Amino acid sequence: MGWREDLRSEGFLDLGEFIIELIYVNCPCEPIPPVLAIYDKREDEWYRVDETPTVNNYSEACDWAIEVIERMREGEGVKVVGLDGPAPLKMVMRLRKSLQRLTD
Repeated sequence: MGWREDLRSEGFLDLGEFIIELIYVNCPCEPIPPVLAIYDKREDEWYRVDETPTVNNYSEACDWAIEVIERMREGEGVKVVGLDGPAPLKMVMRLRKSLQRLTD
């Protein structure tokens, strides 16, 4: 099974140095956009992708998360933020290297 299927079935990817988790809450009363959270195990810090997609269900949220991860793997400047603002460039570069090691 490839990483895309892992993300769809488990809701997260463990990259060794990082954990990427798709947070999707199916709330019938008020739409809550999904979040792609990133935990940096080395630095013990949480980050998130700074995008707010419009999706209607878990499948669409997974499609969005996969698209974001693929853009990050290709080196596109996906905005990642922490509690104190933009993620450090060193962290983003380490994350990109970890993502490039994913197998299809």
